[in-house]
Amino acid sequence: MLWSLDNITLPGRRSPRLNQVTVRIPWGITAVLGQSGVGKTSLLNLLVGFERPTTGTLKFHGETKPGELPVFWVPPQHGLWMHLTVREHLTTVVPPDLFTRSRLIPHQAENGGQAPGSPPARRGPRFSAADNGPVSRVDFADRLLERFDLLPLADARPGSLSQGERSRLSVARGLASHAGVIVMDEPLSHVDSARCGLYWSAVREHCTANGTSLVIATHAPDVVLREATHVICLDNGRVIYSGDVLSLYHRPLSQELAELLGPCNWLTSDETCRWFGCDPLAHQLPETAVAPAAECIRPEQIAVEPAAESPLSIEESRFAGASSEVRLRDDRTGASRQFSFRSVGTARFQRGDRVVLKLLQIVLLAICLSGCFGQSSPPLVVKHESNWSMPPDGKRIPAPRGMTVSPDNEYLVLDNVGRVLVFDENGDVTRQWWMPEYSVGRAEGICVLKDGRIAVADTHYHRIVFFDHEGNVTGMFGQRGSEEGDFVYPVAIVQDPDENLYICEYGQNDRVQKFRPDGTWLMQFGGPGTERGQFQRPSGIVWYDHNLYVVDAFNNRIQVFTDDGRLVAILGESDKIAEVYYPYDIAVDHNGDLLVVEYGAGRVSKFSRTGRLLGRYGEPGSGQQAAQFSTPWGLAIDRRGRIYVCDTGNRRIVELEL
Repeated sequence: MLWSLDNITLPGRRSPRLNQVTVRIPWGITAVLGQSGVGKTSLLNLLVGFERPTTGTLKFHGETKPGELPVFWVPPQHGLWMHLTVREHLTTVVPPDLFTRSRLIPHQAENGGQAPGSPPARRGPRFSAADNGPVSRVDFADRLLERFDLLPLADARPGSLSQGERSRLSVARGLASHAGVIVMDEPLSHVDSARCGLYWSAVREHCTANGTSLVIATHAPDVVLREATHVICLDNGRVIYSGDVLSLYHRPLSQELAELLGPCNWLTSDETCRWFGCDPLAHQLPETAVAPAAECIRPEQIAVEPAAESPLSIEESRFAGASSEVRLRDDRTGASRQFSFRSVGTARFQRGDRVVLKLLQIVLLAICLSGCFGQSSPPLVVKHESNWSMPPDGKRIPAPRGMTVSPDNEYLVLDNVGRVLVFDENGDVTRQWWMPEYSVGRAEGICVLKDGRIAVADTHYHRIVFFDHEGNVTGMFGQRGSEEGDFVYPVAIVQDPDENLYICEYGQNDRVQKFRPDGTWLMQFGGPGTERGQFQRPSGIVWYDHNLYVVDAFNNRIQVFTDDGRLVAILGESDKIAEVYYPYDIAVDHNGDLLVVEYGAGRVSKFSRTGRLLGRYGEPGSGQQAAQFSTPWGLAIDRRGRIYVCDTGNRRIVELEL
């Protein structure tokens, strides 16, 4: 961890600005979230040493090296030096020996063991995977200034800059410091929204390439969701949540917490049944029953569709781009309620229109099903569970993402630092190699082809890369685009008995493309959307008996196509108990049954090929107990019928024997 705070109190004029705060801040990117005046800046002031607590203890656990700042502060009012030029702001803070020290790149790093949670390996400045040559102090500054659109102002002084330019300069200066940790209070808050994403990309790439950790205070939910992995929520000087960002987004414990990450619909199980189709008179709970707690339903989990015979009518409607709001009236009860929902197409609703609400996520349907019907899932019986450890990369313990098993029972794993790892049946690494490039993102899909080559969906480089048995690159195809044979984030790959390749991609395309093994394009199907046959992140694919089973992650379903692209079924469509929550990968066992790993639900589910649920194993959690998974990402089945789960959040591979 970076900091530990125990029972910290910081006084204020009327009430403590921080009140008995106990929290741990890990390595990586942590967001401090909350409304104005709740204590965010006070917490950051403590971290950087501007203030001291009146009670409690604060410890910094990061590294301190000669000539290098352990922490750099990007204050809310920028803190610029009025006598220095824009370029001098950067060259002044660069460590004196940064360009003379040995600069490790990942595949040269020592492979020494280190416990999870240790600091990432620190490196010198890099601008791309290929750029490892000498760089001068001015060159380094100018490249950073260019990333923040400040190079034309390099000789200007802060007095002539706009608020947005000052904001960008303060962040660029922080990156130039090459500190192990950068603490930012409302960074890029005055920046043009059209360019803000590009500047955050520059921050992200710098931190990834140099092993830098961030602590950022912000009001912006989109920044937290896009950039952070850990979040600390404050209210009236107290910590009300500290943990994983996705857990807070999907499973908040209160409406107050839910709304910190954007619009939500907070409903009890009874309200869910009333507004989404359960008949409250036919399915009332017994008086002694305990209804499930209220749940957060995000706008993207709701669709509003016209329905002439519906008892629900529009009282008010507001279109707001990606999401919209409606106030509905239920003619049966006279009740009225506002909902935020996902905008689809160009549809506009008018007062008096008849509509129905539809839930698009299993976790929400489960509220109604458990509260109104009391249904439960059959267990998947596991005889034995064991774990494989991931080999360290320097001081880091990477996490597995994608996995496959070769015909000769080698277990090939992609991790989140850019390596291809080959394990034997005992869980020992026999060899490994690096992807050709990995500075802007890591590969996620892997497949062993019938000719012995290893094909990897190099997700963030928009291509397929082929390796031989020893990890030498033998070829590649693809480029970023939306035309035939182009890719935007290819994420999964499978081969049929005729050696054709099927490649899933998400992003702007959300489709499956079919190729010959030499990369010759044959056809495509799908497209972005929520309709039948469309996808929102098709994350995994498997071929069986001339059918393709595709996990449609954000639409929470498994769609079945013929291998010429014709939709034939959506599994679990008529059986609510068999629905899935963020399915990320799929495999077929020796009996022809389907195994699906669910990222959102933290479990493995087994289905017949007709969609009948055969059993489930696991539950979400950040612990490493049996039957506990944290954001499982990929899975594979070996010739013995054993299941292997990439338990990404827990940084391990879990082996299950059924």
